[in-house]
Amino acid sequence: MLIRIRIILQHLSDGQRVTAGHMARLLDVSQRTIARDLDYMINALDLPIKYEFILKSYILDGPLPSIFSVTRDGDGKLDGIARSARKKAKTDESHKQPPRG
Repeated sequence: MLIRIRIILQHLSDGQRVTAGHMARLLDVSQRTIARDLDYMINALDLPIKYEFILKSYILDGPLPSIFSVTRDGDGKLDGIARSARKKAKTDESHKQPPRG
């Protein structure tokens, strides 16, 4: 969950509009999972994230508190981490042995 939140915050702090669909594809999770993450970030963490109904996307609506500030990792390092995590999960899944009867 924390890596998803960090990646979402990185996209928002870079000035990008975030949609649950795009983040779900990027992180290989469901749109509902991203919606829950965003809800948590808005309501529990009280981050300045706003949903724009017209464009159906989330934006950063103010500065992040310093504890949540994200630094640029350069060359999409966080996106690379997300891709690596997806690849590892798929590899782990393909190596599972069927249960023996």
